[in-house]
Amino acid sequence: MKRLGLWISAALVLAHPAASACSLIEYADDGAYVGGGLVQQVVRKAHTIQIVKATSRHIVQRSFTAGNWFLRTGDHDVPKNEPEYVDQFVYELSVVETLKGHATPPKQLYYENKPRILAYGAREMLGPPPKAARRPNALPDSLLERPGLGHTAYIGASPGGELGLGSCASPYLIDVGDVFLAFRDGEGRLYPTDTAFPLAIDAEFGLKSKKRQKVQLAMQSLVPVQDGSRFLSAIRAEIAAKH
Repeated sequence: MKRLGLWISAALVLAHPAASACSLIEYADDGAYVGGGLVQQVVRKAHTIQIVKATSRHIVQRSFTAGNWFLRTGDHDVPKNEPEYVDQFVYELSVVETLKGHATPPKQLYYENKPRILAYGAREMLGPPPKAARRPNALPDSLLERPGLGHTAYIGASPGGELGLGSCASPYLIDVGDVFLAFRDGEGRLYPTDTAFPLAIDAEFGLKSKKRQKVQLAMQSLVPVQDGSRFLSAIRAEIAAKH
């Protein structure tokens, strides 16, 4: 079920994903939001909403394919199309605009002034096609209306997402210069998707037994946006309506 082109674009993660191989629940429908739509819940629940830009990156670790391939498969023969190694980076995110919450960081002992994210390089992973043809981790418009597609809940990006290792969450793929909507908690941290206290979105799905099952989905904390983004426009409008 996990395909790089589709699932890496998803923006919601099950609030309590399985620790091992990914197993997606198949529902009877594509679900519905409970207690307000996606935009309404995000604006109501997120402590701070900002537009941020990836301004620099620093390598965190380099994983060599030969060793990882043997660890995963027990085979020494690595396919020729596999890269020699894969680098993982921490990206520094600079605040462009604050839409809700702290415009300037409060003087709190544990407040994280610098938002940052663990990710892989989009150019290294996907090559250098025109920017308009490549929007990894982007939010599909359909997610504004319903939390699922193809009778499964959307699964989104996470800093802990790994490349092809059976995780439900996909990794972030970022280029320096990319612009995002960022959702941060009261201590300045980007909301997690794979640990406690995510930005939880309430939804429900139909079961084959005709019953409805309520679930909580963890909102992806960074959503790529650009001029004319429907999601960004909806967030702006909702915040304006609340003030």
